[in-house]
Amino acid sequence: MNRPVIFILTKEVGVYHAFKNKLKEIFGQGIQLASNHFPPVDMNEVDLVLSSGSYEIYTEYLGTGIKNVPLITANRSIDFNKLEQLLDIPADTKCLLVSNETHIAKDSVELLKRLGFDQLALTAYSPDMNPLPEIEGFDVAITHGLTELVPPKVKKVIDLGDRNLDLSTIFEIARTLELSIDKPHLYTMDYFRNFVRIGRELASSIQNEKFLNAHLETVLDAVHEGIIWVNANGTITVFNEDASNILGLKGKEVIGQHYSEVIRDLNIKDVMEKRREIPREIIQVQGLHILITKTPNFLDGEFSGAVITFQDVSHVQRMEQEIRKKKTESGLTTKYSFDDIVGTSDVIEQTKNLSKKIARSEYTILISGESGTGKEVFAQAIHDYSSRKKGPFVAVNFAGITQSLAESELFGYEEGAFTGARRGGKAGLFELAQNGTIFLDEIGDAPPNIQAAILRVIQEREVMRVGGSKVIPINVRIIAATNKDVHQMITQGEFREDLFYRLNQLPLNIPPLRERQQDIEILINHFFNERNIKISLTTEMIETITNYNWPGNIRELEGLINYLTVVADGVLAGVEHLPLSMKPKASDDTKINYAINYLEEQGDLILFKKILYSLLMYKNQNSGIGRRTIISILDVPISEGKLRVKIDALRKCGCVSSGTKKQGTKITELGIKVLERI
Repeated sequence: MNRPVIFILTKEVGVYHAFKNKLKEIFGQGIQLASNHFPPVDMNEVDLVLSSGSYEIYTEYLGTGIKNVPLITANRSIDFNKLEQLLDIPADTKCLLVSNETHIAKDSVELLKRLGFDQLALTAYSPDMNPLPEIEGFDVAITHGLTELVPPKVKKVIDLGDRNLDLSTIFEIARTLELSIDKPHLYTMDYFRNFVRIGRELASSIQNEKFLNAHLETVLDAVHEGIIWVNANGTITVFNEDASNILGLKGKEVIGQHYSEVIRDLNIKDVMEKRREIPREIIQVQGLHILITKTPNFLDGEFSGAVITFQDVSHVQRMEQEIRKKKTESGLTTKYSFDDIVGTSDVIEQTKNLSKKIARSEYTILISGESGTGKEVFAQAIHDYSSRKKGPFVAVNFAGITQSLAESELFGYEEGAFTGARRGGKAGLFELAQNGTIFLDEIGDAPPNIQAAILRVIQEREVMRVGGSKVIPINVRIIAATNKDVHQMITQGEFREDLFYRLNQLPLNIPPLRERQQDIEILINHFFNERNIKISLTTEMIETITNYNWPGNIRELEGLINYLTVVADGVLAGVEHLPLSMKPKASDDTKINYAINYLEEQGDLILFKKILYSLLMYKNQNSGIGRRTIISILDVPISEGKLRVKIDALRKCGCVSSGTKKQGTKITELGIKVLERI
């Protein structure tokens, strides 16, 4: 039987992944998925279009539509656990509900109100509104995974995460495609939205309490979280199955009793007396670590009881710690964002703005730039600004990987693929980057066979481990970088032309530091502050390093900062503290004037002139002349010891050079110029 194809139509790729994961979780291999984010798609094979938004989105992407293909506009729910963030917001707080479409923003406002958050002053906001709502006076912005759309003036942002498919939509898909649902426990959290809504509608009357418990008993037992409801008198009226399992108590025996008689360990007295929320405490009950939230409920201003929700999180904590450890060890996280890119020059601001634009796409990026310009910093910032920022960031440097290891590192290997292969095999870097970004640094150094393999991965979006027999689909965004002239490499046959055009879909050039002179002093102060170093630079020093060529770019500048922190004698650094390679070269006039002033300070300037003239007479000889020869030429009497002193002075100011092993003394080009001046 052919598996039906569902075409998921969304504006944001993150929403697509949320829908995809939900549908796969529920329907497994019984369906095939396609998306407008990953063309091409043969629409003739599509059995159902699932749209995240309005009919306008449908027509925008598909025109007048597809005949005989049903369209379902998704109803979407909210993660209950993340709603706890809203419970700390005081009543009547002005909150902006931010989305990327007007109708979605308005729908989200209505949904939050129906979930019981009508005490907040909620206003829908979307960039496509005309006119935009006035945002003055808004203290909080609430959004579903679209923090980048929040106006900068709103300082506090609460991200409730991408809204997933509602249970009603799951049922509608199953009915339309005649699919069976045999794992309802996988989506029971969606039931809780209905529980809260029904609870608010029925809690206005005490007579409805028994009906509420009976009506929602199945829902409450399906939720993977302990839930207890205690009324204003302290009587337990709701005690779900997970609460029974965690606390080791039978619900039938607990319901109707006072909480103080049966569940003292949860300290419910705290919320009943204080009548304020006690959020997210971790307590220990019967050897288990429990994450518990106690929330009072008020009806028409009167206290009506409290909801206690809790779960065993000890194993979750251990898993999170292990995941963080492995991600850190594997380098799967980013350290930099666009805020870490220092500089205010026009060229760097333009580069940052362009980078932010291309970060929002899914196309492959090729970053070019000289060594030390910060190509990886930009790559990490692009990942952090993209819809994949919650996914891993995996970097591989081809300049530091051998040809023999490149294939197994990139694509992984199966157990027994080669001598020394790890038991159980190993996932490659492309697999580790699943749903995230892989950064191919120094791609110009990739061996030819690896270039061909990378081209195949880009085209097919799948990898095969070394020694393996099955293909592994991947969903990875590729960013490559190089400091080489790829066009010249293509001409010389060192780089595949077809791979270049695959990688160069979105080219990005990082400017060298010499084109960012305005940023040099800003960068220096940044590095000094980062190291908590109190050193100032002289005006001559700033002018010198600003006009320096900086072949090593920012990496060389950072090295200079480290050098100055060691060699500078005090809190002021000047040109004299620069490394020799960075010191400005003196002009001929400067050197001549220095030499003449030096000789004048030694006295007998006329004698120095006669010595230089004597040496000039023998300039064309292969070797210099000795002191005795110079004495015989001079028309004034001089001892050999005094002549030695005078020649040493001439050598110190660069006018003569003295050889070793009786090679004598020769006049230099500078000495000739000095002779012409004196």
